[in-house]
Order: sequence, then C-alpha cells, then structure tokens
Amino acid sequence: MCLWRQHLFDYRNNPVTDHSKPTTIESTYGWIVVFVSFTIIAMCASSYYITIVSLKSISAEFGWPRSFTSSAYSILFLGMGIGGIFMGWWSDRIGVALPAAIGIVITAIGTIVAGTSQGFVTFLIAHGILMGLLGNSALFVPLLANITHWFDRRRGLAVGIVATGQGVAGTIWIPVFTQITEAVGWRTTFLYYGVFLFCLLPATLILRRRPPDSKLVTTSTVSGRTVNALGMSSSLIVGLLSVAIVGCCISMAIPTVHLVSHVTDLGFTRVQGAEVVALTLACSIVSRLAWGWISDRIGGLLTLFIGSFLQAFAVFLFALAQDISQLYLIGMFFGFAFGGIVPAYTIIMRHLLPPTSIGMRVGIVLLFGTIGMALGSWIGGQFFDLNGHYAYAFLVGVGANIVNLVIIGFLNIRYWQLRPKPEPA
Repeated sequence: MCLWRQHLFDYRNNPVTDHSKPTTIESTYGWIVVFVSFTIIAMCASSYYITIVSLKSISAEFGWPRSFTSSAYSILFLGMGIGGIFMGWWSDRIGVALPAAIGIVITAIGTIVAGTSQGFVTFLIAHGILMGLLGNSALFVPLLANITHWFDRRRGLAVGIVATGQGVAGTIWIPVFTQITEAVGWRTTFLYYGVFLFCLLPATLILRRRPPDSKLVTTSTVSGRTVNALGMSSSLIVGLLSVAIVGCCISMAIPTVHLVSHVTDLGFTRVQGAEVVALTLACSIVSRLAWGWISDRIGGLLTLFIGSFLQAFAVFLFALAQDISQLYLIGMFFGFAFGGIVPAYTIIMRHLLPPTSIGMRVGIVLLFGTIGMALGSWIGGQFFDLNGHYAYAFLVGVGANIVNLVIIGFLNIRYWQLRPKPEPA
C-alpha cells in the first residue's frame, strides 16, 4: 500500500478521532464561532499588511533603508509570537472572549500610534508591543486553538476556514490600503484603519460560550496518543515542529513582505505589485479551504509536507521571473502552496498531543513561526540593500524551506513506520 493511502487509513482510523463513531461534538453554534473567529482575524490581520503597502512611502519620508522599515513587520511578528504563548495559555483557562476583546482594542491603538509616530523607536514600539505582543497575539493563536475544541470530524476544514482570515485580510485590504495611501498618505490610512477596528468589539460576545467537552477523547487515549503515533514525547514533537516552522516561514515571508517592492523594482507600478500580492492571498484563501478538507482525509503531516514542497518550488520561480504575467501566475501558485501550511501545524498538534494545553503548545510553535517570518522579512530587506535586488533572498528562502522538508519528511516516515497495522479480515 502506498504511503499516502496508508496515511489515510491511519488518520481516519485513529482511536482518538474515529470517524466511524456516530457521536460527534460538532454543532451549529460551532460554525457560528468559526464565522466570528474568521471575521475577527480577517479584519485584524490586516495590520500585518498595512506596513507592507506603505513600505516605500515610510522609508522615503524618514530616510530609512528598507531593512529598517521592514523590521517593524519583523518586530510585530516576534511580539505576536511571544505573546501568543501566554495568550494561548490564558485562553486555555478562561476562554477566548476576553483575550480577543483585549487584542482588538490594543491592535487598534497600536495602529493609531504607528500612524502618528515621529521616529523609529515609537514606530517599532507600536508594531512590536501594541500590534504584536499585546494585540494580534491575543487573536490568531487563541482563536485557532479554540476552534479545534468545537470539531472532531471536520476539524481540518474548520481550522482552514478560520486561518483563511489572514488571506482574506490581504486580498481585501492590500488594494484598499494602496488606494487610500495614494489618496491621503500612509499616516491617515493608519488612523482610519485603527478607528475601524473598534467596530469589531461586539463580535467577541459570541465567543463567551465554552466549547463542548469531547466525549470521544478519553484519558487513556490522550496519554497514549503520542507514543502510538510517533513514539516520541510531546516535548520532542513540539521541538521538531518549532524548528521546522522556522524554515517554511522564512521562505514564506520573503515574497509576502517584499513582493510589492520587488514588482516595482522590476519596472512595474505599485498597483500592479499590490495586485500580485492580492492575487496570491486570494489563492491562499481557496487553498486553505482545500488543504483543510484534504487534511481531514490524509492527515496534517502529509498535508504539511506537500504544501511545503510546493512553496519551495514557487519561491524558486520568483527568483527567475521578470515578466508581469509570470509574476501573476507564480503568485497564484505560491498562494495555493502556502495556504495550508500554518493551519497544518495546529491540526498536527491537536491530533498528536493532549488537548488540555493545545493553546499554549500552538503558541510555542507559532512563536517560532513568527521568528521565521521576522527573519524572512529581515533577510529580504538585507539582501536588497546589499545587492539591489531580491533574487538571492528568494534562493535563501528555498534553502530554509529544504530544512523544513527534511524534518517533516522524517516525521512522515516515522509515522508510517509506526503505524498501527490493520487487523486481518
């Protein structure tokens, strides 16, 4: 039996998530929570992209090199990752409603402070502490981890829908930010967006209900789950996933952060650059839904390996492309490839690890993901400042992605080797 078919058998016949049982924890209210979580992320994750769109304008106004300006994006993700561990731990204990409300308010304040900043230190504090450490950290990790408690049979699809909010944020807001920035400048754009975020606060009331206790998960299956699946401790699994996510996120961040600037450096307009990024993120929306559906059938580990391989190939193509039509096509392919990567980590951990501390463990792994995103952002700016182009930066991204593939490939092979043997008929 080939590897992917064996993955399919193992995943769908795992004793923790047995699809043959008629009992399920899924409900209509769970899908309402999915919609609200998706909406909050789609609106607040736009704070990642507002600086990307204004990268050249901000650098020009202050006279900063691009590596300085893009470091604000890096600091935002680092703060978001560090804060995500605490926020994940906190939401494991009190639920997600209060952390989400706090995250919305502080992200809004941070955006306004960034838009009124007069120096580099204030600009970094607004991004790193307000928008990152105290703002977005209370949103993505807790909301994503919370969704895994509402679903058992269609967990991958539900996680994919919520995570799609990031792609929707870029698809909707990057063109909007571009047009507003062209009309009124980057400072006013930051201010308008910050004020708008306060409108999301009523949505957090929907999140007050705690998820149902899953009667499908027993103490014995939880304690034995890791050994049965990979023969490793929970800490080792989290450690390997943490190293792996750095590699794929370095590769992911370089095009994501610098693609608008890369397109304009090739002689095309900023609007065309924004269109390439928006098209990329639009494809990531569809792909996250598709990868979520696929992961419910083949498992998160194999889903992650396939997506990571395709991403590495797409980033390599960015280093070669010179024509705008090529950039559009590669952007679409890149969006399809990376869309399912980050949600797959959450699905893997929920499948392999005890559910009682899933928020904290997701926070730990995604912290390393934000380190990778921060490194990728910095590498892109640094290589541009040194060489005047991004081609070498893209190749470094491919190398980092290969490290990810080695680790995830090893975990897939080990999962296959230790798979439970089907009982003879």
